[in-house]
Amino acid sequence: MSDNPPIHTVSGEIEPAALGRTLMHEHLFCDMYRVTGRLNELLNDEALAIEELSALRVAGGAALVEVTTPDMGRDPEALRRVAEKTELHIIMGTGWYRQPFYPPEIDRRSTNELADMMIAELTIGVDGTGIRAGVIGEIGVNLDYATAQEERVLRAAARAQQATGAPLTTHASMYPVGLLQLDVLKDEGLDMSRVIIGHCDTCLDQSYHLAILESGAYVQFDTVGRNHMNPDSRRASAFAELARLGWAHKLLLSSDRCHRSDLCAFGGLGYGYVFTGFFDLLRANGIDDETLDTITIENPRRVLAW
Repeated sequence: MSDNPPIHTVSGEIEPAALGRTLMHEHLFCDMYRVTGRLNELLNDEALAIEELSALRVAGGAALVEVTTPDMGRDPEALRRVAEKTELHIIMGTGWYRQPFYPPEIDRRSTNELADMMIAELTIGVDGTGIRAGVIGEIGVNLDYATAQEERVLRAAARAQQATGAPLTTHASMYPVGLLQLDVLKDEGLDMSRVIIGHCDTCLDQSYHLAILESGAYVQFDTVGRNHMNPDSRRASAFAELARLGWAHKLLLSSDRCHRSDLCAFGGLGYGYVFTGFFDLLRANGIDDETLDTITIENPRRVLAW
């Protein structure tokens, strides 16, 4: 990393000070339908994505991290067009999601070869487009353990992180499996301050969250509005308590919009909800605006710069 590292967006490099209020784990284009067979898990409408992002702008949002990986249907050129039309800063992910989605090359290439593929997307760009990834991930495990393939991808991601300095963001859903991810990353010698453990709000065990924070990694509550995973009332209470314990500088927020039903057009809460309704819940739990700025402006600036 340089002394004054930039943030890498699909539209090019920006100074961290230009980033603004940021959602740290979202999807604009995402095709999980190919694997799950559920049409609700298909986002492929560019005009609708642009329309939906107006709510984020109105809510004060200026940027989002789009963590769709190639095996989930990533579309770099569409992301760049959306960024241009909305004037939002969009940071794109690289890597592979979790085992049910993996392509054959996960078994056919070495760990270092997989790392080299990510490094190329981070430093050169994707498939001749010149569009560079700005974050590694989301790198996931499917259940409460890592398969051999998932461990290989995680180790490759760690090596790509060390080679580039890019942040690494994970998928660790419903179980406290982020600790297993941290064990693998530590074994690779990773700097934990460059690691974001995702979906921590799907497992509201404070001891789990504190173990992540004490390791030096970020705790990310990024399924805001998904009340089937946890009610937002519980999510806000748990998040506010972590901030009160002195961890606001290591907390991140987002809503993981990846279903059609998440969008305003289909009756969902949309991309603006974190900065409106959920902010109101956090304020009701005693979190002031300065702390909200730390979590959604200052922390993203720090972790996304490399």
